[in-house]
Amino acid sequence: MKQILSAFFVSLIVFSLSACQADVVAMEDYEWKMRTVASNDMESAQAPDTLIIAVGEADELYPDAAIVDLTLTAKDGAITLTDATHGRAYSGTYEVLQKTPKGTDYEICIDGVTGYATVAPTESYGGSETPTLPINIGGYSLYFIPKESVSS
Repeated sequence: MKQILSAFFVSLIVFSLSACQADVVAMEDYEWKMRTVASNDMESAQAPDTLIIAVGEADELYPDAAIVDLTLTAKDGAITLTDATHGRAYSGTYEVLQKTPKGTDYEICIDGVTGYATVAPTESYGGSETPTLPINIGGYSLYFIPKESVSS
């Protein structure tokens, strides 16, 4: 009887752990569209709204921010940022640092600059979840959402 209970509990734990991994969001799962680029230099900002230096589309909260069409794709350790507004592309690498029950943490290097990124769902006020990709690199914070979420 003890062997049956032990086998049952081991099976239950293995099933629970595998179920947790099903929700993990990864950078490779989406093509990402930039929503905002913020400067991390809080001392030089004249006002809090000047920290946002670029947005993916016109935003009444940040009327002075540049509008930049920036997308990110990642596959097999390679990362590409494409700036359609200025006709530029940036490439680099990424490496998984750790996986959490809902997301993944990365170390990234783009054009020789190292930074960190996390992919995880963000819950909205209505209770729905959207995958998000914040990146901190080179004195800036970039915030991405899946591209299909923007074009609806």
